[in-house]
Amino acid sequence: MANMEQGLGGSWTHSFEEDTTDEQVFRPTGAFSFPPSRRPRSTLDFSTGQMVTAVAGPDDKLHRSVVPMTPLGMQRYRVGEGREIEVVQAGSDILKIRAG
Repeated sequence: MANMEQGLGGSWTHSFEEDTTDEQVFRPTGAFSFPPSRRPRSTLDFSTGQMVTAVAGPDDKLHRSVVPMTPLGMQRYRVGEGREIEVVQAGSDILKIRAG
């Protein structure tokens, strides 16, 4: 994956308190102190060179799935079937994405 060295490696947990209207914010899983939350936090994991998502289902349990990810250039990726994301910021302590 083209931008693994720019912060997409590892596991990231959704820090929804920091989201804006058009960007989602993720922090390193296991290395960030998240405030308490009643709902489970979704995760993105790039450790294996592909994107593995864990999203809360109707039973509030996290459901994992492997999502194909194709680089499109300019920090943009096609994920799954037809969905695109743009990496707005990727560093050691924060990952911001914009879904299109």
